[in-house]
Amino acid sequence: MRAEEFAVLDVETTHGDPLVGRVIEVAVLVHNGMETIATWHSLVDPGRAIPSFVRTLTGITSEMVQGAPTFPEIAPIIREMTYGRTVVAHNARFDMTVLSMEFGRCKRGFSRRTLCTERLSHQLLPGLSHYNLTSLCRHLGVPIAGQHRALNDARATLGLLGLLLDAHGHERVQSATRPWPLELRA
Repeated sequence: MRAEEFAVLDVETTHGDPLVGRVIEVAVLVHNGMETIATWHSLVDPGRAIPSFVRTLTGITSEMVQGAPTFPEIAPIIREMTYGRTVVAHNARFDMTVLSMEFGRCKRGFSRRTLCTERLSHQLLPGLSHYNLTSLCRHLGVPIAGQHRALNDARATLGLLGLLLDAHGHERVQSATRPWPLELRA
């Protein structure tokens, strides 16, 4: 039996509500259980101005996304990179809801098995005061730089996943995967 492959992803959006926000940046890291075998990321033109709160949080400006591909242009890449793999994200409800909404605007569905490292950390590391990505990485010694940028956050999520796999085993971590969209709706 081959090891399960993971597609670790992160998205940055125009709004904190995943039903409203449009993707402005996305990153996907494909990991085969031993090493990262593919890395892809892109800025995305959301077709609207980026609010000041998001500019401050991410550092992504409207000028930076001007001329970037639109979501319909990158959707096939995301579909291909995640196909047949478990999608891993920190707060997967958010990322998967945003992606489902964007794929819906393209008249396409997006259904993948998912693993939420935030939920998994609550189960495996009880008693911590905070479970956001920054706090967990600090607590566990996972390098994280340039937070709220998709590639940096995806790399930190992959580092967190690796530590959880090492400490608790593949079987325990994989038992936390869930089908999307059935069980993780926002």
